[in-house]
Amino acid sequence: MKLIYSKWMKELDSQTINNIGIPSIVLMENASRGAADFFSEEYDLKRYKNVVIVVGKGNNGGDGIACGRILYQKGYNIEFVLLTSYERFNIDPKINFNIIEKINLRHSIIKRADELKIILQKYNKYDTFLIDSIFGIGINKPVKKGFYSEIINLINESGFRVASIDIPSGISDSFIPEEGIHINADITATFQNLKISHIFPDGNKYCGNIRVIDIGIPKVLVEQNKYYIEIIEPSDFGNLFQKREIDAHKGKYGHVLNVSGSIQKPGAGILSSYAILKAGAGLCTAAVCSENRLLVVQANPEIMTLVYKNNIEILKRLKEFDCILAGPGLGDNDSIYEIVSMLIKESEVPLILDADSINVLKNRKNILKIKKGNPIIITPHIGEFSRLTGLSVLEISKNSIAISREFAMEFNVFVVLKSHNTLIATPEGNVYVNQTGNPGMATAGSGDVLAGIIAGFVSQFIDKYHLDVILKSAVFLHGFSGDIAVRKKGELSLMASDIIDCFSDAILNLDDFKSQFEFS
Repeated sequence: MKLIYSKWMKELDSQTINNIGIPSIVLMENASRGAADFFSEEYDLKRYKNVVIVVGKGNNGGDGIACGRILYQKGYNIEFVLLTSYERFNIDPKINFNIIEKINLRHSIIKRADELKIILQKYNKYDTFLIDSIFGIGINKPVKKGFYSEIINLINESGFRVASIDIPSGISDSFIPEEGIHINADITATFQNLKISHIFPDGNKYCGNIRVIDIGIPKVLVEQNKYYIEIIEPSDFGNLFQKREIDAHKGKYGHVLNVSGSIQKPGAGILSSYAILKAGAGLCTAAVCSENRLLVVQANPEIMTLVYKNNIEILKRLKEFDCILAGPGLGDNDSIYEIVSMLIKESEVPLILDADSINVLKNRKNILKIKKGNPIIITPHIGEFSRLTGLSVLEISKNSIAISREFAMEFNVFVVLKSHNTLIATPEGNVYVNQTGNPGMATAGSGDVLAGIIAGFVSQFIDKYHLDVILKSAVFLHGFSGDIAVRKKGELSLMASDIIDCFSDAILNLDDFKSQFEFS
């Protein structure tokens, strides 16, 4: 499933209308009918008999008018509140307005927010819902003051259930939601594809439940390579988990070296090593200081250790391993930079850099370009990525997809940017966005577990599958494990070790995964 910028959606609309020949009014009717069906399912006529539709001047307003007409056909009492005059409508909204006028559906034009307040006072919030069709995905600046901000604030404070068409009005991929006023919707009907602003930067918490409605734009258009962002789905990687051969042995599934943990943070190395094995790697060796050796073995006797005092002791054994992970809990100082730079320069196998192995590259990121040709995967959270790139957290939050993609392409690395919707950016310019996970996973060690899962999967699958597929599976299943764990433990009590404990459940129940987004 493609994830679409608003400018791409305009291109797709234009190609469909001008090149394929499907009239724009047909697309509007398809969209409005799908929205009406969704809204009537969520707000059953037996309880919600009244609908107030707040209509803007653009095509989003036209969708709202057509949706209201269809809901009227279903038996709802409809009232349209127009925020602009008929003369300012685009062609398709005008067509739909003419229809509701001819069938005498109630409508009024308002010029002040208190006029909407008077209208809403006629209705009971227990048997009425509102439809927001003020702005679509195309606005390019936040709503901050004036008539529209007053209308939006009034709707948010009204206590009525709110259904938004395409996107809650005031949200856009051109700015972050906190920069302005926007609708806080309970449900959202969007069209053809999810938009960036439904996902980033956490815009979906303002969208409520989202249904994606097929409006008839041909798939051949949507699947064009220039639309390079995809939502990760189980079908992307299902072939990874085939039954192992009867003569399988641990040597067939990879040996990971995990250079992680420190005297201050031994747990990061232990968690990531355990995750490596839980993800199916045949062997895991933890490179540790002598003080941590017993801690690692006592925590998980399946983990082997390489006790080292200097970098040479690690360097001598690099050829034994199929994959290397470095960073969780390692520390941030010049001696750690020496280890990381050595691994970048000397490793001939896939290298995953997490946490402190990213932090030590601050102002020294160009060393990533000195690698031997082996793939490098960096797994920062936004704070670590900020330090690495020199950009502010706000800058990255506003444009995380483009910044991650540019970095991946410039430095020829894979970027796994951890967040509410973790994304993967590849050196080829592909971007994949995860849809699993929950707030309970915002806990110490969760990122260490993800790094371990990635290392475990890379070690056993790298010879058979493209790294894009491996990373998609690791990120998705990490989040899905957390979703299973939260059902057992709750958000408050969820710990990183719970994610590991539920990892096998995630794989075994992959066929039962249900997306948070509905599609029709």
